[in-house]
Amino acid sequence: MENTNLETSLWSKIKWIISVYLEVIKSSSPRLKWGTALMLASLGSMPLTGLIIAVTLSPPYDLFGLELTKNTLSSTGFILSTFVCIFGAWLIWIDIKIDLNQARKTARVIITGLPGMPTNFPDKILSKAEQVKAREPIELSFQDADYKKQVERYNAEVCVELFKRFVLHHSCEKLYIGGLARVPFLVSYGALIRNASNIQYFDKVHRDSAWQLLNDEDLDIQLHAIETIPQPNENGGIGIAIGFTSTININQLPEALQKSTAMLSPKVNPGKNLIMNQANLQRISESLEKIISQFSSDPNTKKIHLFLSVQSTLAIEIGRKFQEGMHKVWVIHNFNAAEGLYDWSLELSKSGLTISNGKSST
Repeated sequence: MENTNLETSLWSKIKWIISVYLEVIKSSSPRLKWGTALMLASLGSMPLTGLIIAVTLSPPYDLFGLELTKNTLSSTGFILSTFVCIFGAWLIWIDIKIDLNQARKTARVIITGLPGMPTNFPDKILSKAEQVKAREPIELSFQDADYKKQVERYNAEVCVELFKRFVLHHSCEKLYIGGLARVPFLVSYGALIRNASNIQYFDKVHRDSAWQLLNDEDLDIQLHAIETIPQPNENGGIGIAIGFTSTININQLPEALQKSTAMLSPKVNPGKNLIMNQANLQRISESLEKIISQFSSDPNTKKIHLFLSVQSTLAIEIGRKFQEGMHKVWVIHNFNAAEGLYDWSLELSKSGLTISNGKSST
């Protein structure tokens, strides 16, 4: 039984190596493909060289002189095949060396703020080749029902420049990021990567609870235009409510902001995982950025209040649009579904997060 298990384990490893190799071939440079082809061709030609010559120089023509010629030709063919094999191996080695140098250019990040949710980076969303090349995943925040502790963790991460030093360092060229947390924290973490490029989002799909990259068809989901631009309230507060996963009830907003909030919705029915295409996601966030910039240009505006019923990836992408100095202070509100109200909010700045509530922040 032990031998069977050992053989099964060995065969599983061999199959994994082959699958990784095939994935690498698909996404590799011409060096690896040419190197592999040359090695296979040279190894295959070694026995054929002697066989072809032996058939050509069969008796009665296998004289002493011709025997020397045959041996010479066999040796020459062997040497040539060996040289081609070595050259192919050298091309593969060069490609592997380059890949190792580039391995640190792909980062993996997962935000884990909701209790009971998965904390491990979902490696299955990557190809086997990228799993081998990518850096070790980094987990942001931690699971705790007390949001105040999560604020402390976020501010500590900002203080040590976690993203700059441990995620985006050494010329990071690609960043996979996603996760599940309260909306104010997702927006805030998005603000930390506003200068990052080549971001690849992944989201947890509601229908089967599996993680997935946003690479589905672009359905070109758009926002309805604002019918009436609201005016800031007496404290300089103006709000933007976006109901993508569910419709936002204006009566659930803080009373001081109900008449000063623009209610936005998609041109389709709200739903979970409404946007599963990254280009579409970015267009939505760009549309929202224009609205925030417009509201910020009003000299009477002091704070922009965000009430977001959106999927996690859109919350992160919205956070990437935060521009301190150009935008007025952002206040991101948390919705308490059990009580049907927005019970606390976070003010976002370059230095971190501060806790506020519906009344004191308006």
